[in-house]
Amino acid sequence: MTKLIKGPIYEHKQTKKLLQYLPKRSIVYLWHEDLDGVAVDGLIEAKVKAVINAKTSMSGRYPQDHVKHLLQAGIPVFDVMDSSKSEEGYQGEEAIIFQNELYVEHQDEPVYVASLLTYTEHLIEEKEKLAERNYSNQFQHFVQNTLQYAERESAWFTDIPDLPASLSKLKGTEVFVVARNTNYEKDIKAVRHALAKSKTCIVAVDGAADGLLKHKVVPDFIIGDMDSISENAIHCGAVLICHEHPNGHSPGKERLQELGLDVDTIRFIGTSEDVAITASYWAGADRLFLIGCRTGMTEFLEKGRAGMGSTWLCRIQAGDKITDLKGIHTLEGNNRLVFKWQKRKDHKKPSFVEAIQTLVNDRIVASKKKGVLRHE
Repeated sequence: MTKLIKGPIYEHKQTKKLLQYLPKRSIVYLWHEDLDGVAVDGLIEAKVKAVINAKTSMSGRYPQDHVKHLLQAGIPVFDVMDSSKSEEGYQGEEAIIFQNELYVEHQDEPVYVASLLTYTEHLIEEKEKLAERNYSNQFQHFVQNTLQYAERESAWFTDIPDLPASLSKLKGTEVFVVARNTNYEKDIKAVRHALAKSKTCIVAVDGAADGLLKHKVVPDFIIGDMDSISENAIHCGAVLICHEHPNGHSPGKERLQELGLDVDTIRFIGTSEDVAITASYWAGADRLFLIGCRTGMTEFLEKGRAGMGSTWLCRIQAGDKITDLKGIHTLEGNNRLVFKWQKRKDHKKPSFVEAIQTLVNDRIVASKKKGVLRHE
């Protein structure tokens, strides 16, 4: 049994939208099948008291350690087992979790809402074993889906898409494409000096703009569906370009038009990350540095995608220009990477690629001195 937990409870069908206004130290009521890394990072940052999920927080369909990270952060996680909850969403009502049951205050009285399943180390181990058993079939289905959609969608990558004139700014530049993903903000911190270079262009994918602004980096462009971005980011001064899907639907454009903004669109297949990378490639970017962009099976399954056909095609096409920086913060363990740019006027600043090469060479030299690297 879990100890008594008390606090205001907030609910939203989309976790990313809930996190945009969630007060600190709240209880959250989610509808999120298989919690993903971005959601968990946000919940930990918000210092939530507990996570209650009307869906299954960890199904065992594929390997994931996000629920474990919540428990390690001292945040209990519950799945709803049996509920008498009304359809109306919670927006700050006082709630109590006691003996694996949820009670929410109504007219100054606690009212029973649901029985809860508590995630424990034992339950997580069972889910992990289930994921191991499912892995082979899941992987095969993912590959088949990827190949089928890649064949079907390859024609989109053979012709130059209609691009807004504003993207001509990217021609001949080093472009950072930044997407929201697990630990992407740590990578932003690691390369912040490079992001601040005057000849660098930054393309944020949807809500990644908020992550950049948090670290005092203003993107030049924001591309996407605009469904996970705050109004503060919308008005940060970046050029806004909405992803228009092949059927002509553009939820981002509709949202921005409601705010009185007139924006350009790019009609293309795939994810908003694919659109940002492909648009930068065709706009003539000299180099593409990716932060937070997805490439692995688990990352796509977490987003509800059964394959990665368009992303695969996107990487094939732009691969010779791409440097993927996802996880670069781990090069220095828990310490921030620092690129030491030359400040003397008679020295030219190194490019970002040169800075990376210098860093790696310095680390190799240091490792050799310690006798770590051995070549027989």
